[in-house]
Amino acid sequence: MSTPPPSNPPSADAGRGRPVWPVLLIAAGVVLLLSNLGWLDLGALWSLLTLWPVALIAVGVDVLTGGRYRLAVVVVAVAVALVWWSTGLRGLGVAGEQVEVAHALDGARTAEVSLRLGVGEVTVDAAAPAASALSGTILAGRGETISQRATRVGDTVVVSIVSGQSGPASVMRDDPRRWTLSLTRAVPVDLSVQAGVGRTNLDLRAAQLSALSYGAGVGETTVTLPESGGYRGEFELGVGATTVRLPQSVEARVVVRTGLGRASVTGTFSRDGDVYTTPGYEAASPADRVELSVQGGVGAVTVQRVR
Repeated sequence: MSTPPPSNPPSADAGRGRPVWPVLLIAAGVVLLLSNLGWLDLGALWSLLTLWPVALIAVGVDVLTGGRYRLAVVVVAVAVALVWWSTGLRGLGVAGEQVEVAHALDGARTAEVSLRLGVGEVTVDAAAPAASALSGTILAGRGETISQRATRVGDTVVVSIVSGQSGPASVMRDDPRRWTLSLTRAVPVDLSVQAGVGRTNLDLRAAQLSALSYGAGVGETTVTLPESGGYRGEFELGVGATTVRLPQSVEARVVVRTGLGRASVTGTFSRDGDVYTTPGYEAASPADRVELSVQGGVGAVTVQRVR
């Protein structure tokens, strides 16, 4: 009787066919869960990503040495990253500088407002004084610069506010970051918001929107839409939970396409594939209805009708 040949040991390539996406989804879910429980600050995690060159150098050294000194390479890389990060934070100046925002309408009949947010908590409503296009305050953080620009193009006032960061973005307790802004409700507004990292709340119930573009970043977002229609809204979602609140006084057609997350559309909607329509949409005048496009990211998105 012949002896069966010995089995070959598992090859190094045996695990290469394992899917990557499940691991990434599990990791993203753990990070979001820890953030929701208050055990992890996404802003602090995001700021650590600025240290990626250290990881790149460490991988290169590990490849050159054939992995013989992997533990030492990892220890040195972590130590260098921590020193770099802490030194950068100490050199970023005083936290909590308050920036005043005050841009007048000056008789303009329409407004275009563009906000590019950074790290921190953001609140935007439509309660600006009658003669103001945009007003409020921004509490900046270490190394954060706030650029403001206002111009006049015909009958339109164009306002742009951009957050810039020099060095890693700290979100420690002594480095609060907060945007508190109010839009005009006197004229129609074309509003564009590019979110950053943190919690964002847009209360636009009293606003007159001519268009809305919102790009989510990392964190929790709540957008309450105006009580009147006549505009198109586009949402490109990022990482985290997003809630879009649509008043009952407005009819809507909503197209929802999810990415790696999930979507929930609640209220009196009829559904046809990815398209959700309120009962009175077809009969409503253009001023009483809206069209919304929601492109999902990683996390959950909820569209709901509210009173």
